[in-house]
Amino acid sequence: MGAKHFLEKIIGYVGGEIADEDGVFQGGIGPALADAEGGPIEPEGLVGGVVGLENPFRCGVGDELDEAVALGLARELVADDFDGDHLAGGGEAVAQAVFFVLLRPLSKNCYSRINKLLTESLWLELIWLIDWWAGIKIELYTDSETLQLMGKENALVICNHRSDIDWLIGWVLAQRSGCLGSTVAIMKKEVKFLPVLGWSMWFAEYIFLERDWAKDETSLKSGFRHLEHMPFPFWLALFVEGTRFTQTKLLQAQEFAASKGLPIPRNVLIPRTKLTIFLQGFVTAVQSLRPFVPAIYDCTYAVPKSEASPTLVRIFKGISCPVKVQIKRHKMEELPETDDGIGQWCKDAFVAKDALLEKYSTTEIFSEQDLQQIRRHKTSILVVVCWLCLLGFLVYEFFQWTSLLSSWEGILFTVLFLLLVTVIMEIFIHSSQSERSKPPMVLPTQDPMKQKLLQT
Repeated sequence: MGAKHFLEKIIGYVGGEIADEDGVFQGGIGPALADAEGGPIEPEGLVGGVVGLENPFRCGVGDELDEAVALGLARELVADDFDGDHLAGGGEAVAQAVFFVLLRPLSKNCYSRINKLLTESLWLELIWLIDWWAGIKIELYTDSETLQLMGKENALVICNHRSDIDWLIGWVLAQRSGCLGSTVAIMKKEVKFLPVLGWSMWFAEYIFLERDWAKDETSLKSGFRHLEHMPFPFWLALFVEGTRFTQTKLLQAQEFAASKGLPIPRNVLIPRTKLTIFLQGFVTAVQSLRPFVPAIYDCTYAVPKSEASPTLVRIFKGISCPVKVQIKRHKMEELPETDDGIGQWCKDAFVAKDALLEKYSTTEIFSEQDLQQIRRHKTSILVVVCWLCLLGFLVYEFFQWTSLLSSWEGILFTVLFLLLVTVIMEIFIHSSQSERSKPPMVLPTQDPMKQKLLQT
């Protein structure tokens, strides 16, 4: 499929055209089509024909597209994966970029539906790592009513940030509930620069914060406005603590609590408005989402004391570990109306989390909620097999084209490149591990009374 046929499919389904008043293709789109004529798409030419134009598309049927047609188009393009005469070597991130440039200006509704499929096809590979490679067993504790509503309603999700893979556990629960592709999160901006994964999050319209409230407040409100028009149920996830749990950070939180006369935490950090932009984000989220988000899912995550906390390294090594998650559903309408009241509600929720985790630590009883059966799906296996076959084919074609393996120099270059990639990935994975933050040998205070409080 060349650029011309690709565009004809999209514009044909929409019922519009890409043309100016004289019926001539605008900007760089015309030259891109003329050069391609059945060949591979040239992304630069297409982007040049769209970026900077106020209204390069003229659509004759409004903003809504038939869902079946849109999903059919997405499946066809994903299945083809733009190989051969298609957009060679693309994958999900490139497909997302193409749809973002070409389809989103026409219909945000249709773009959201197609992007949901593309996002799921990428993230199911990570679900496979959890479910089938490492075999991590997730025990979900919640009431039957909440279980029935999960994935069928919009929800704001908050959770304690205990380990490196909390977000992956959340993705697994979203996948079980049928809303993996429509799960978004509020994250620090550095994440969006991660190759493939971060780019995919950006195209999935995650909300990224710079830890500068003057800028972040605008970003949050803009992101919330977009969520209001999502054509399917979504989850918006937020780690209110603003950082992962480590012993060093726990001691700092305990010292702060002691100085303010607050309950001394032992298993969570304290959300603080002045020190974490994420608590401010939670308050803003509640105030902005009230009209169209009926519930907050209050999640508490724990690992048995006898087990090492799961990390990306352990998952890649295939080391299994049981994980426990409790979800309490709170009606959004029951939360306080004022900003201060919402902030205090959030702090109280984390006091309750700390009590739950402390009880689990001492009694090994995690939750009074019902243990629900959530079985792992085989969809992720199919997705991984398909992508491995495609990747193998592309690698084979690449080596055939370059003849790298036909000489000792080429073989040496290939081996060195793979070693370099492996080392970079190892550095990235190890640098992300919270367990590398070592607790100090002494408590960070000389006040005897404070020392006593911190040790309680």
